[in-house]
Amino acid sequence: MKDMRHVDVDEILDALGSRGKYQILMYFLTTLNTVTEAFFSLNIIFIGQANPHKCAPPPDLPVNRSDDVFGKCSILSQNQTTVSSCIYGYQYEYPTDFSIVSDFDLVCDQAALADLSQTMLNVGMAIGASTLTLASDKYGRKPVSVLSHLACLAIGICASFAPNYTVFMVMRFLSGIVQQGSFLCAFTYAIELFPKEKRKYCGFYGSLMWGFACMLIAPIAFLTRMYSWRIVYRTLASVSLYSLIQYWVTDESIRWLVANNRLEETVTVVKKAARMNGVNINEILKLIYQNELLPVDTDKPTDKLLAATLDTGEEEEKQMEVLDAGLETQAVHIEKYTLLDIFKNRRAAITLILIWFAWFTNSLTYYGIFLISSSLAGNVYLNFFLNALVEVPSSFIYWFTIDRFGRKKMAIFFHGVAAFGLIVATILRMYDDNEAVSISATIFSLIGKLGITGSFNVVFVYTPEIFPTNVRNITIGTASTAARIGGMLAPFSNYLKRWARKYHKPWKILINLMINRGMMDGVNKLYDK
Repeated sequence: MKDMRHVDVDEILDALGSRGKYQILMYFLTTLNTVTEAFFSLNIIFIGQANPHKCAPPPDLPVNRSDDVFGKCSILSQNQTTVSSCIYGYQYEYPTDFSIVSDFDLVCDQAALADLSQTMLNVGMAIGASTLTLASDKYGRKPVSVLSHLACLAIGICASFAPNYTVFMVMRFLSGIVQQGSFLCAFTYAIELFPKEKRKYCGFYGSLMWGFACMLIAPIAFLTRMYSWRIVYRTLASVSLYSLIQYWVTDESIRWLVANNRLEETVTVVKKAARMNGVNINEILKLIYQNELLPVDTDKPTDKLLAATLDTGEEEEKQMEVLDAGLETQAVHIEKYTLLDIFKNRRAAITLILIWFAWFTNSLTYYGIFLISSSLAGNVYLNFFLNALVEVPSSFIYWFTIDRFGRKKMAIFFHGVAAFGLIVATILRMYDDNEAVSISATIFSLIGKLGITGSFNVVFVYTPEIFPTNVRNITIGTASTAARIGGMLAPFSNYLKRWARKYHKPWKILINLMINRGMMDGVNKLYDK
């Protein structure tokens, strides 16, 4: 077997044309998984909307109880001056299937359960990020991504038919697991399509795709607002129908194939890419074999492929003499690494811990702002759309600065912008006594959202770059797990908001995390090369 551990994949990708038709097509097809991730992660904002309610009166209200007061969570008897719970159920302003809140009666003492479903989604994401990414390092990016994407479609449809809240939560949990297999494996593959110096394109177009996907949720939810939440859920889940053909239109990562010594499959994919990009396959094969030719054994598919495709430019007779020389082949042992191997190196361990904290902070702040914004005054669809819209300018700032100033400096910068925007928004909300101040506070909140979005863009590209191929998905997976812990806490931002409305403590919590993250970035400078 040919030892491919010393093959320079970046040279192969450059020879193929670093931005050829093949790479662009594969990147676009892969990033469609981003739409699935956005739709499934954020749909709770619309399917879990509050439905104004009050206690329902008894079916046949006695005359002597006509003066009873039916409140949101209790019934006050005017005659007997007693208070009772809503023993007859609830009356909702909109149809009961307007959202999961009214469909499953997640109000009053059951209100926390509405946000718990999002927490269960993030628990599933944490498990999926730490397990399915390991599977993709072992079995390949493509099979794990495709199977996970198919599971997203199946589970999404099942969730929309959930007969009760328990089943719905189980479906959300399972959805979180497979989402990470679909999204993180696809993201890693997208990064591996390009040489290192071209990876900023991945971050830029990936963040744009995410931003447009988030913006698309609002109009879809708005157009289906008159229908049941089940229809809204199925509509958003239908984006995963692409998974039905994904296996036949995408390829395995060349970088993963080389790292795992898959010679025959590498040559097959490279030939396809060269043909699509219009480049000379023979020059690329020379980079793969590095002038070391395998003996021809007509019983071996790899050698047949080599004999059929490799042309050194010499006379055919001499070429066949070389191929028939019978060079001895040796089985190559591919070293497999685990998370524990990273912690054997002090610097790598510290870097990974800092990466974990960055992802945790980003996720908590990012989703916290999204979820809090949905409860602000004004139209929920417009609020959501505006928060998604700021993803676009953030992506362009990232594009023009990431190579000029570097990943780490831009991460610190974006966190500073987030902290500044949230601090000013907090101060303005303390004196929210007129419309102008309220609008200004919203603007600075959006600036904070722009900052945390930019930071997320940076760490998404930075994380896979600083670790080698055979542990890349492990590190991305564990970092995503850390992010999911933050995501588990984010759904309860609305409760923090109501609990400390007077002092605006939810924003202060997010600000403090941003400042702490900036301090951690400063510490990380001690470990610069």
